[in-house]
Amino acid sequence: MEFITQKSINNILPSKELFGLLPRTQHPLFLRVFPKISLVQTILLSLFGTILVSLLAQVKFFLPGNPVPVTLQGFGVLVLGGFLGWRWGLVSILIYYIFGLVGLPVFANPDQGNLFTNLDISEIVKGYNYVFMGVTGGYLLGFILATVFIGFIVQSGWNRGTTIWAMLLGSFLIYIPAFIWLSVFDFGWPAEGELLESALYPYIPGDLLKVVIASLFITGINNWVNKRDKEE
Repeated sequence: MEFITQKSINNILPSKELFGLLPRTQHPLFLRVFPKISLVQTILLSLFGTILVSLLAQVKFFLPGNPVPVTLQGFGVLVLGGFLGWRWGLVSILIYYIFGLVGLPVFANPDQGNLFTNLDISEIVKGYNYVFMGVTGGYLLGFILATVFIGFIVQSGWNRGTTIWAMLLGSFLIYIPAFIWLSVFDFGWPAEGELLESALYPYIPGDLLKVVIASLFITGINNWVNKRDKEE
């Protein structure tokens, strides 16, 4: 079984700075935790990340008059980027996106479709409609953007006291495609002139809590790895 070694990773990752700004000098955190992890095990780890986000999406509640639920899946997205890095984090979140697109119940809304209970093309249609014609479509695209961004800058050195800023910026990025989505398409929500009041402000307290917990989690793992490496 072929192992993902430091040499092979160096052959994959570019050695030059990105536009002269951020040197990518560090490996994803999961490779530091499991330095001899195989490719197959890495794929399984990414799939586990998909499952984790799917389960966290089921922890939810709806605000009055708001079709977008408050969930824990955002926390999962932050952790994916911080732990798996931008490449494997992208793989994990894309699998999540595709699973929902074909009608698997990985999202938070019951209208997403459920191929587990009904093996029918109608469930795939529900998944397609939920992703591309629903109010949460922009947020789902934001999950992909945030995962890649967090993974990249954490690998660029934002993995200690600065992790919280990586998580905060990544959490903010989720809203950019969400706002564009809600501005371009007419879903009847939010009401005209109430985009921020309906689609942003109610989620800020929960998002800040997720940012803090996710940053503590990733920083804690990083500190543990650094301590282990020094002892070795």
